[in-house]
Amino acid sequence: MFVSKKIAAILILLYLIGCFLHLGRMYFQHEEPRRAIIALEMNYNKNYTQPTVLGKPYFKKPPLHNIVIAMFFKIFGENEFAARLVSILSLLIFGLIIFFILRDIIGIEASIFASFSFLSAFVTYFSYGRLAETDMFFSLLVFCSMISLFLFKKHGILIGSFFAALALLTKGFPALHYFYFTLAAYGIMEKRIKNPDYLKQTAVSIVIVLGLFVLWILSFSDGNIHRVNYALGFLINESGSRVLSIEHIFKALVHAVTFPIKFWYHYLPFSILIFAFFNKHFRDEFFVLLKSNEKIKRLLKFSLFAFLPNFMVYDLIPDGRIRYTLVLFGFFAFLSGVIYYEFEYIDADIHLKKWGIISFVIIILIAAAGAVFDYEFTNTNDYIVSVFVGIIAVFFVYMLKKIENRQEILLLSFTGFAVLLKILFISVNMSYLFTYYTNYRYYGKKIAEIVLKNRPEYVMSDARNLRLFFYVERDLKMPIHPVSLKHKGWVISRHKDKMSLIKKVMDTPRGIYYIGIKNGGA
Repeated sequence: MFVSKKIAAILILLYLIGCFLHLGRMYFQHEEPRRAIIALEMNYNKNYTQPTVLGKPYFKKPPLHNIVIAMFFKIFGENEFAARLVSILSLLIFGLIIFFILRDIIGIEASIFASFSFLSAFVTYFSYGRLAETDMFFSLLVFCSMISLFLFKKHGILIGSFFAALALLTKGFPALHYFYFTLAAYGIMEKRIKNPDYLKQTAVSIVIVLGLFVLWILSFSDGNIHRVNYALGFLINESGSRVLSIEHIFKALVHAVTFPIKFWYHYLPFSILIFAFFNKHFRDEFFVLLKSNEKIKRLLKFSLFAFLPNFMVYDLIPDGRIRYTLVLFGFFAFLSGVIYYEFEYIDADIHLKKWGIISFVIIILIAAAGAVFDYEFTNTNDYIVSVFVGIIAVFFVYMLKKIENRQEILLLSFTGFAVLLKILFISVNMSYLFTYYTNYRYYGKKIAEIVLKNRPEYVMSDARNLRLFFYVERDLKMPIHPVSLKHKGWVISRHKDKMSLIKKVMDTPRGIYYIGIKNGGA
């Protein structure tokens, strides 16, 4: 093994520190509280098929991701750590799949690098791999559906359709184009598009995917066609609205040009490896490798056939976002692994050691600034983390000066830089945001305590601030319902007219909330 076990172990340990550091510290943000509230209400109502948000049906996304969060809430408690752990574990499993797929094709060292390239990329490690949002879990299922076609020649379509069905039950119709566009491209690639067995398995896969989806619809509809129409309407609108955005021609053209650039920089720092192809010697040797190694050629050919049609969907639609293409970074990781593998056999002078040392000097400077910032402004002990990162960066510079193997230099430089930068990002930026953001835990707990003193049987709200009301509902230990004319109970609202009698007023940085009773209360 060219890469020493010591370097690999250090990088893995630091990576896991970056994954779990302050994972449950920051309040929910973006779409996170919506996912968490749905999971809470699933557990409280014992209903895992019909998602609700503060009692209102929510069908913009199917329930599978929320069901998993609900399970984690039961195991790890109803908190931010448990909700985000689903994405963290999805990210780690995704990385392991990349490793095991590549291990027998390009070797252990290159497979480790490829896995790290996905695991440590900006879009995964710094963003969606850490948030309690649907994207990482969905991407894992979609990737499994697509890669099954490559791994299992005989039953790949059927195995892939099972994962496609789970992905469909996670985020809706985007799962279909990812699987079936890849399936069609795979049929063309393998010249099986007219093969009877291929066509038969494709037909069966459609039955599996749509069958599981229909079963979910029927499970909550109770034979009521209006509920079916309501749910399908939301799901179709969620995907259809993106397609309709293509009507804006100029916006579509600008997006088509800029989207590949965004995709590139979201894979930093590993997307820098693309510049190796500007070296003629490297480029020539790379194509020689493709001609001489059938396994690598087939892998990259499949990756290209899977990548292009699905990437074009979001490149051509102006409302396409990078997070919608998260799964495609897995195929980019395959290319990263092959590039790493190629470095073993060429003598191209790309000054890897010099750039590696420069990257760690940058980390040292950021760590020094971060330590001062944390000490002066955040009133936390996170400056210790910045100092720790600075010391590790100095150690990495020392190691780079001793290492001569270019593959070790490549792994340590890219992965070490990404991992240390992530730890700094959490200890400095996230710590600052934590001290700056509204303390929703505090206000949610206070509101819940006021209501609970009166032993409520039924609680209602018309609230829109889900970041606050996750904590309210969690601390109430009971579901919150929409404000209704016919129900009596306690009401939490920013509007006085939603209740018959105001009992308490809670002033928060995000507005005043009135707490009272409606129709006599109970």
